[in-house]
Amino acid sequence: MEKARIEYLLQEIKAGAMEQFEVIIDHYQQPIFAYCYHMLGHRQDAEDAVQEILFRAYERLEQYTYSLSFSAWIYKISFNHCANVLKRRKLARVLPFLYSGEQQGRNFVEEKIDHDYLGEPLERIWSKLTAEERTLLYLRVLEEKDYEEIAVLLDKKPAALRKQFERLLKKCKRYFPAMGGVANDGRQSI
Repeated sequence: MEKARIEYLLQEIKAGAMEQFEVIIDHYQQPIFAYCYHMLGHRQDAEDAVQEILFRAYERLEQYTYSLSFSAWIYKISFNHCANVLKRRKLARVLPFLYSGEQQGRNFVEEKIDHDYLGEPLERIWSKLTAEERTLLYLRVLEEKDYEEIAVLLDKKPAALRKQFERLLKKCKRYFPAMGGVANDGRQSI
């Protein structure tokens, strides 16, 4: 959807045409889900995150300024939400008594699908990346966003992100044997 169309819909929503937000939801729901899934690594968590993110976007629509693309704005909300979820997970591992019972409702089949979808080597690499590195990799590679739009989201300069992305690719290659990194037995693979 074009930026002008999105801005027109947002003006209508701000003017009271709340039903227009469904068009925004239809357009962003799948890309935001894919982003959250790659950040969080679990289908149910990603589905819950999408609902929360879209609700927050709707709630804070008055705070949106047209100087920033709506796409960048909603991805910034998504990044912040996923970062918070990841922090809570880390706390849950360190202080499990605070989160007792929260993880027990997960379905074994869904976890198996999630694990198989990400795959062991990719999952190992992904787990070693920070939330910011995951965001950069996801938005640059899978969403094919340019550095300028990602810079708005991460509040960095595009040139710095370009360098960070180059370092990130080298880091990933070190962890991934098939790409020329270190093999499981410690030998250098080709």
